[in-house]
Amino acid sequence: MKKKTDEAVNVEAKVTRANQVKDTVYFDVVINGVTIYGCKVVEGKNGDFISFPSHKGKDDKYYNHVYIKLTDEQTSDIIHQVEEML
Repeated sequence: MKKKTDEAVNVEAKVTRANQVKDTVYFDVVINGVTIYGCKVVEGKNGDFISFPSHKGKDDKYYNHVYIKLTDEQTSDIIHQVEEML
């Protein structure tokens, strides 16, 4: 069994599409060659963050389809790319 790690991975990210619908910004991003569709920029109490695609389970909790541990700098870079595309 693999140990869970909190280390951030080396990320090369490129936003390929961004679209704003009402107050929500959706975007697609290619991270290290893998395209992730349907990400969102969410305004939180501590600033904006990236929400990866998820689904609601039978227990009414949300579970991510994919998750990548990003540093604050990586998150800021992706959000900046999204803002440039809008």
